[in-house]
Parts: sequence; structure tokens; C-alpha cells
Amino acid sequence: MFSNGRQAGPASERIPKRKPGKGAGMLANRVERILPEDLDKGLKARWTQVQRADTAQRSPFFSLGFLQAVARHRPDLEIGILWQGQRICGFFPFHRRPGGRGVPLAGPIADYQGIVGSAGGLSAQDLLSGCGLTHYDYDHGLRGSPLMAWSAFRHTGSPLIELSAGHDAWYDARRTATSAIKTTERKMRKLTRDIGPLRFTAHDTAPDAWDSLIAWKRAALGGKGVRLILDTPWVRDVTRDIHDTDGPAFAGRMSTLRAGDRLVAVHFGMRSDAAWHWWFPAYDPAVSACSPGLGLLMMCAQQAARDGMAELDLGRGTERYKREFASATRPLCEGSLERVLAPQGAARRLRKLLHGVARDMLPERHLDLKRRAFNRLLGAGRM
Repeated sequence: MFSNGRQAGPASERIPKRKPGKGAGMLANRVERILPEDLDKGLKARWTQVQRADTAQRSPFFSLGFLQAVARHRPDLEIGILWQGQRICGFFPFHRRPGGRGVPLAGPIADYQGIVGSAGGLSAQDLLSGCGLTHYDYDHGLRGSPLMAWSAFRHTGSPLIELSAGHDAWYDARRTATSAIKTTERKMRKLTRDIGPLRFTAHDTAPDAWDSLIAWKRAALGGKGVRLILDTPWVRDVTRDIHDTDGPAFAGRMSTLRAGDRLVAVHFGMRSDAAWHWWFPAYDPAVSACSPGLGLLMMCAQQAARDGMAELDLGRGTERYKREFASATRPLCEGSLERVLAPQGAARRLRKLLHGVARDMLPERHLDLKRRAFNRLLGAGRM
């Protein structure tokens, strides 16, 4: 077990509880700040309740188990409890960084960000003030969350394999709509002939699975001057923690595909009790012509349906395989919440204005380059 690096002492000495505004009374909408270790049995139950109430929040990124895994390795994590009168309507996990900057839970590795549950009647100013933040940047917010949508400058989406009607319904529909499934099946037959029988493992604890994932990921980045995110110490610790977690509501999943005795594809992801998330896939480049990664994806979809999952989420992106295998898309958005009078807020409002103008003038590729440059300039998402 890793130490979380927190200082000892009661939570009340480290995070002052926010009181309702003057004259607001007990029924005011308000924010209460706590640390992850202050989540008692009742708060954990409420977290799970508000998450399950919204099917758009099925993702394991909204699960209590994900928060707990991150909290064990990031001492800067806090939670805003969002009250609507005497009722908790949501939870807002964030990392507190210098200068009043808030970063979404798990920042650069989080494919979903923002509030678990809802903001109730709280405005962006209420939320930031209650959490003691001046600004909060996000790039994977739910567009169905009014607070996120109203403060966004860019709309995106997360493709997913919809399994609520069962695996066969998805399979038949996509096999009719695209040649990708037929092509992948043909390549799997070739892989079997060339190397050996295929063997799928939903959660493979063999050491070569993780080692191969890292090696193949590094090889894919070779010469690009880009650091593998899984080599970042806290990310490595969080993902290994998740790998070793296997509960009914949250679990890591290291799925593998072997041809004979040879490992040809691996994927590390996680699941909630309703959704499996496609997170870190890799494959043996020596057999890339046989598309072993896509073969593994198809097997994961079948296993997810067998496990009662409503979806296999492929994560944000426009890669060809996501377009071909996805049967639905969950709307996402990118933007920022900012305090009106804070200098950091002025910079972000200017960014939104300029992005709106550029969107009508520049091709998507150039627009994306400018967006990335602004992110670096503003330190958006930096941990």
C-alpha cells in the first residue's frame, strides 16, 4: 500500500467548512469542502445514488472507486459537497493547485470530468467560491451538465458501443453498416493460421501483460519526443492500484489476446457496474497487419455484454476504428469555469471569445493547434 502523503490531523483543521451566505438560512444552496478520507458511509452511499440516477454518469470515471484510487496517490485532492437546501445533489472532486487553480479529478488521464450528480441551483461563481478556487479548466465535461455546457467553447463527443440491447444487437447493426467487423474477423482467422489458436482473457494478471503494454506504448512514441503518460509516477501508481482492484461496483481490467502462446494485444481499462471504459490499448507491432487490437476490442465488447454492462465506452476521439465500431456518442465539451474578477478569469473569457471568432475562419486542424497552444499558455489541466 502506498502512503497518500497527507498530514495528520482532523479535517476541520485543514479545510474549513463553508457556511451558508449571510441570511441564507439552512435551506440555502451551498458548498461544503472535505477531503476524500472524510467521506463517511452516508456520503459514500449518496455519491453512488446520485451517480446511478444519471445514465450519462455510468462511466467508472464517476465512480467512488476511481476517486479513492486517485486519492491514495494525490494528496492535493479535495471534494466539494453540493447542497440544495438540506439535500446533497452532487459532488465536485478536484485537485487544488497553486494560484486558486482547480484541476479535474485525475486531470490528464480522465476521460470524464466535472460534477458527480448535479449542481442543483449553484452557479459557476457559487461553485468556485465555495471550493476556494479562481478557475477550473476541463476538456472532458458532460455536455448534459448545464454548468459545463454554458461555460464551454468547444463541443466534442465520446464514441461508445451501446450494449443495453445485448451484444448481438450491436454486432448485427455494425456488421451491416460497416465492413470493419467482417475485415477484423477475417484477420483473426489469418492470425490463427499463422501463429496459433486465439485465447482471450478478460482480466489477465500475468506480469507480461503490463510489461508488454508499457513496452508497446513506448515503442509507438519512439522518436516523437513525447513522454508516455503511464511513466508519470502518480499515474503509474494510480493505474497499478486500479489494476489490483476488483469489486462489484468498480474494477480494473487488463484484457489480453494471445495467439498460441504469444501475446499479441493488450488493453488496460476499468469498469463500473454498468460501463466498461476503453483506456490504454496496445498491440504487438510485428503483427499489426492482422489488427490484433481490433480483435481484442471485439472480444471485450462481447465480454462486457456478458458481464451485464450497458456500454463499452471508447473514449473521446475521431480515430477511424471508433467511428466504425461505435453505435452511439455521448456529447462532451471543453471549457472553463472562472471567477468574474480574477485575472485568470479574464484570460479564459478572452480565450473563449477568440476561439469563437477563429472557429468561423480557420480549418479544424489549425483551430486545434491554436487550442493546444492556449492550453499550454494557460496551464490548463497541468498537474
